Amino acid sequence: MSVKDIIILACDFTENKEIGEALENNSTLTDEQNAIVNDLVKCFNLINNEIASEYFPIIKCENAKTENFKINLSSLSNSILRVIAVQDYYGRKIKFKIYDDYIMAIANNVNVIYQSLPGDLSLSDEFFTTLPNRVYAYGIAREYYFLQTLFDEADVWEERFKDVLSILQGKRNEIRMPQRRFL
Repeated sequence: MSVKDIIILACDFTENKEIGEALENNSTLTDEQNAIVNDLVKCFNLINNEIASEYFPIIKCENAKTENFKINLSSLSNSILRVIAVQDYYGRKIKFKIYDDYIMAIANNVNVIYQSLPGDLSLSDEFFTTLPNRVYAYGIAREYYFLQTLFDEADVWEERFKDVLSILQGKRNEIRMPQRRFL
């Protein structure tokens, strides 16, 4: 999925159809239109971070070597939002303690399982998600209207954004009970 496709859909929601058509046709944009597109991309990155931190976390597992039982956080490939577990070579959980710039774990070779935030993307970037485009476009519309100080419109898009995410999150956590039988 591309950021550009989501921005084009968000242009329909934010009453910027001519910008959406220009992006779809790869036409040149005016300076004013470029400023709007840059704002929409910033809104996309905010929404992408919100989804990853509050609704559908990005879980990473990385192998790391310890130096004096310390794992430098800068040695991990992504920024850490929360450390879930530290495991030894055999997959057993190890007790750990997190400090400002390192993790203390008593083992030589460990796997660090953590929740991370996605990096900022630009208009031409591609990314993978299982969520529909419209979820991102709803969130972008909400953030865009907040930037424009149009709070009533922002509330409408926020309600749609939160409703869709709660429905999708509910489907993911759905528990099915076997049908009850009478004796």
